Amino acid sequence: NIKIITNKSNIFIKKSFEVGLHVMKVLKSNKLINGPISKKYFLNKKYPGITEYIAEKDNSKIFAMLIYNKKLSVCPLTTHIPIKKVSKHITKKNISEKVRLLNKFYMKHRKIKPRIGILGLNPHCESTEKFNEDDKILKPAIKSLKKLGYKISGPYSADTMFIRKNRVNFD
Repeated sequence: NIKIITNKSNIFIKKSFEVGLHVMKVLKSNKLINGPISKKYFLNKKYPGITEYIAEKDNSKIFAMLIYNKKLSVCPLTTHIPIKKVSKHITKKNISEKVRLLNKFYMKHRKIKPRIGILGLNPHCESTEKFNEDDKILKPAIKSLKKLGYKISGPYSADTMFIRKNRVNFD
């Protein structure tokens, strides 16, 4: 039982990830659960988060963080980056990569084509500014992905999406 963060605990965590990733590869599993880890001490600024650490160890160039549930799952477009850098990652390419990856995951592991709803960036999916990310980036990405056959819709207002009575039918 390790209670204090030390170099010894970091070695233990690293070895645990190595074993977990090896077991996943050998058993062809897609499941890895990790407990609370001090990113500050374990990652030591080499990786922004555990998602990126695992992606590199698995040689994954395209990856996503999926908070998974059989009824509703959430996949943030960005992970572990400062707010001031988020806007650089809100691109049609990044959205398309994540949607393709999610679709591939669901097709492979759940044998279903997922219904994907994209949440807007601005409250109520509108802005008084000339440049509106929802109109200029999200809508074209969604339109393009629809043409490719993905079950995708949006953007939806993030401030009300998860209120049960307002939940949207993605059909």
